[in-house]
Amino acid sequence: MTTVEHEIRTFLSENFSLGKDLSHLSGTQSLTERGFIDSVGIVEVLTFLETRFDIQINDDETIPENIDTIDNIVRFVGEKQSAPQAAARDVGA
Repeated sequence: MTTVEHEIRTFLSENFSLGKDLSHLSGTQSLTERGFIDSVGIVEVLTFLETRFDIQINDDETIPENIDTIDNIVRFVGEKQSAPQAAARDVGA
């Protein structure tokens, strides 16, 4: 488990599952279909991601492919974190 995944699972556990350990939850299970988060919860998750990982999430990026499973969130955060580095390299070239 990566640090990003651990932090996301910890946040979800502390805020949406009454402190229950979510290590048993598969990274591919839908958080909304399983009832862990609803539309208000999604906003809380997005706010957490922006604050904790210092990323900016655009409205058009708030799609299930980015935020409906733990695996999707981890991938999405990784992509967002690497984007500024890639842009900085392009500017410096």
